Amino acid sequence: MKRTSLARTIEAAIFAAAIAATGSHAIRAAQSANPAPDAYSANDRAPDPRLKADILVVVAHPDDETLASAYLAREINDEHKRVAIVYGTHGDAGNNDIGPEQASAMGLIREFEARQVASALGATSVWFLTGRDTVSQNVLNSLEHWGHGACLEQLVRIVRLTRPPVILTFLPDFTTGENHADHQAAGVLATEAFDLAGDRSVFAEQVSPASNPDKNTNLTEGLSPWQPQKIYYFYNPTHDIFTGQGPQYSSAEISPSRHLTYGDLAAEAFSLHRTQGGDAIRRAIDNHALASSGSPIARMVTGPVRLIFGKSLAPSGVTDDVFAGVVAGGIPFQRPPGPNAAEDSAPVLEIGDPWSYYRGFWRAHGLDRLASVVPVEITVKVGGSLAIPLIVENPTDRTIRVNLSMQAPDGWEVTPLAPVSVDPHARYYLRVQATAPSTKLAGWQQFSVSAQEGNQRIGVVPIRVELSTGWVAPE
Repeated sequence: MKRTSLARTIEAAIFAAAIAATGSHAIRAAQSANPAPDAYSANDRAPDPRLKADILVVVAHPDDETLASAYLAREINDEHKRVAIVYGTHGDAGNNDIGPEQASAMGLIREFEARQVASALGATSVWFLTGRDTVSQNVLNSLEHWGHGACLEQLVRIVRLTRPPVILTFLPDFTTGENHADHQAAGVLATEAFDLAGDRSVFAEQVSPASNPDKNTNLTEGLSPWQPQKIYYFYNPTHDIFTGQGPQYSSAEISPSRHLTYGDLAAEAFSLHRTQGGDAIRRAIDNHALASSGSPIARMVTGPVRLIFGKSLAPSGVTDDVFAGVVAGGIPFQRPPGPNAAEDSAPVLEIGDPWSYYRGFWRAHGLDRLASVVPVEITVKVGGSLAIPLIVENPTDRTIRVNLSMQAPDGWEVTPLAPVSVDPHARYYLRVQATAPSTKLAGWQQFSVSAQEGNQRIGVVPIRVELSTGWVAPE
C-alpha cells in the first residue's frame, strides 16, 4: 500500500526533530565540557597603566603647583618620573587678570589653564575635586565648605587609580604668610588619603569587583587598595620653617635634557596661568628679566623647592632624597596609629581650633614631629582684630571657677576677661580678643593667656603675632 503525502511529511518532521534534539544535546554536552569564560574574570585584569604616577601632587587651586614646579620639572624631564596633579577647587573666588569672567565661569577658565600648565610641565594627568574656593585662615572652614567627606572619597579614589609611591602637598598646619585655609585643607585630605587608600574597609565600594564587567551600569568600581610610601609638605610662609626639616632642590640647576634651568621651566609653565599673572611672567621671560624681577611669583618659581618631611613607610632620613628607600611595586597597607592622647585628670587651659584640631590630627596620622615645626602664630592686619580661641577642660566631678589673664605687647587694646564657670566633665569654649595698633610694629608680637583655678594655675597659652599692612584673610 502506498503512503500518503501527509504521512511522508509527518515522518520527515519527526526525523528532523529527532536529529535536532540529538544535535542540541551534543552542543550542550560540548558546552559543558568547554564552558564560555565568565566575564567576572575581567576583574582580575591589571590596573590601567596609563594612570600610574610616581608623584601625586595634591593642591587647592590652579597655580598652587608652582611651589613645587621646578622640582617636578627635574623629576619629569631628567628622572623620567610620572606626575599627576590634583586640584581641590577650580579657584573660582580669585581674580582675573585678562578678562571679565568671574565666579564659576572663571573657575572653568582656571581649569583650562591648569591643564595647559600640566601639559607644559609634562604631567601625565590632572584631576579636580569638588571643593569650593574659601576665603579664610581656618582649615575647618574650608573642610566644611568643600564637603570634607565627599572630597576625601574622591581623593582616595584618585590615589587608588594613580597608585603613587610619593605624595607632595601643602603643610597641614597654621602658619604666617599666605595662610590660605584651602591650602591647609589640601594637606589634610592628602594625609588622610595617604593613610586610608590602602585599607579595604575604607570606601569599600571602590575596591569591590564589578558584578558584570562586560556590561553597563556597574555600581562597584573594581579598584585595588594602594598604600603610598612617603608624604612631603611644602608651604609659602613669611619665615624659614624648612631648615633641617626635609630635602631641598635648587631651581638654578640646568636640565641636561632641556638645556634650561628648572626655574625657567617652571616659569614657562606658570606663564600659562594667564588669569593669575602669567602674562607678566611671560614678559619677564621674553625680556630676560626673570632673575631680576621683584615679582613674588618670579621669586617663587626661581627659588629653591623646599620640602618638609611628613612620614615614610620605607627606610628614609628626614633630609634624604624624596625617592630614597621607595620600594618598586608597592608595599602592604600599614594602619596609622590613630589618636592616642592621654585624658587629663585635672582642669586644663588649651588653645582652641584650628590649633587644637591639628594637634589631634598629627597624633592620629603619626605626624607628631610637625608639632615642633611651627609655633602657635598668626598674621593680623594693622588696626585689625586678634581673636585667641581657648578651651577649658574640666574632667572633675565639681564645678570650677576659672580666672583668666592676658599679657600683651604695648600698643594693643585687650578686651577685659571675666571669670568663667565650667560644669563637671565639660568643655568650655571662649576667646580673648584684642585690637592691633594702627601702625606696623617690627618683629613678633608675643601674647600669653593664663588660667587659674583657686590657687592652681591650670595652663598657659602662648601665641605670637605678625603684623601686616597687606590683605589678610579672616580668621
